Amino acid sequence: MNPRRMRISLGAGYLWILPAFLFIILMIGYPLIFNIILSFQDVTTTTILSPVKEFIGFKNYIGVVKDPVFYEVLKNSFIFTIGCVFFQFTIGLVLALLFNLKFPLSGSIRGILLITLMVPTVVVSILFRWLLSGDFGLINEILIQMGILEKGIAWLAQPSKALGGVMLANIWIGIPFNMMLLAPGISAISPSLYEAASIDGAGPFKKFRYITLPMIRPAILVTLVLGFIYTFRIFGLIYAMTSGGPVNSTTVLPIQAYKLSFSFFNFGRGAAATIILLAILIIIILIYLRLVGREEVME
Repeated sequence: MNPRRMRISLGAGYLWILPAFLFIILMIGYPLIFNIILSFQDVTTTTILSPVKEFIGFKNYIGVVKDPVFYEVLKNSFIFTIGCVFFQFTIGLVLALLFNLKFPLSGSIRGILLITLMVPTVVVSILFRWLLSGDFGLINEILIQMGILEKGIAWLAQPSKALGGVMLANIWIGIPFNMMLLAPGISAISPSLYEAASIDGAGPFKKFRYITLPMIRPAILVTLVLGFIYTFRIFGLIYAMTSGGPVNSTTVLPIQAYKLSFSFFNFGRGAAATIILLAILIIIILIYLRLVGREEVME
């Protein structure tokens, strides 16, 4: 291809990606930059409409970190995220292994499980508020019938149990997603590897440990990282179920950022809390990229 045609082809390629590039700039880049600027300014209800806002440096970040509630919120965020990711991944992996056996109706049952991905967050929150209700919740009724409880528990109204309740709802949402990410990696493993292992006398556990897990390691890393990112920034489900209560027991970083901005009307401090959330997620992504880089070097 001559240089002129190459330039025309390259220009046409840039035109094709231009709409996506503009969309990213307008919908992601601009809000992010605006939020970063906001986090270094004193912005409240009295100054938000002012054309010139006072620059206060890192005072908003210091205020967020010095707030005693921040450490409780951070603890809630990590407990919620790690607990949800662990159970979502574990159950999703078990289901992916199960459906890889291709028993009758396995495809139909797997399709039914994926329906949960299409259920709106608000609907899920309403469903689990009913299931966990202290007066007429189905979970209480089942536990009472089994003799585990004598009377119903208001799961979402008790600080010691509310976080577990919202975790249960989020785990239910995330299981099919984890299963969907892990299943292709498992199905791509050659059956001859398992046949050779059987000839050598390996049982199911050794096959899983020495064949399945190493072969799906890339899928595992992607699943865990995506699960962490998605779960750590969850807002809608928790806000619809508990609004961060009772007594901040279910308040996580996104909820705290919302409260700072729209309950206490300190928009600069709310922006700072959002940037702290973003920084934590960037660290997780960098760790993931480092792990992937190590694997490529080893290969």
